Amino acid sequence: MGIVEQELAAFELSEIDTCRIEYNTVGVIHIHLDSCRIELSPDEFDHFATVIREANETLHEIK
Repeated sequence: MGIVEQELAAFELSEIDTCRIEYNTVGVIHIHLDSCRIELSPDEFDHFATVIREANETLHEIK
């Protein structure tokens, strides 16, 4: 764990009160969804973001 250096995003979802993405001083990214925290390295976060973008494109193709 580290000290939050910068909040990269904060957003709302219908069933989740706390949604935010943080960059921490130890060089990790935390994705918080209420009490769930996902910890990723910058490379893992880049990969995760790419997969989410691709899933979004696929969803739009099948809709």
